[in-house]
Amino acid sequence: MKKMAKFLILAVVAVLETTVVSSVEAISSDEAVQSALARVPGATVVNVTEFNRDYDHGRLQYEGEIHYNGYEYDFKIDADTGTFIKWEVEQEIY
Repeated sequence: MKKMAKFLILAVVAVLETTVVSSVEAISSDEAVQSALARVPGATVVNVTEFNRDYDHGRLQYEGEIHYNGYEYDFKIDADTGTFIKWEVEQEIY
């Protein structure tokens, strides 16, 4: 009986640790926007014209566009790591 109780306690601790680690690593949508804006000096939240949450291959991603100073910035950020998956810059033609 003691072995079974010990096993259950260890199992619960393992699950809780996994949950805590994944929530600590995940970034919020606000953090994702701020991370993208940090790459475009002078741009603000007003310049973010599109922003979505999406799942790609079972992984949560943030994707969006920033329009600032004659350029369009397209980005995708992995929500679990905060790593940029895509960063493209294009000059807008008027």
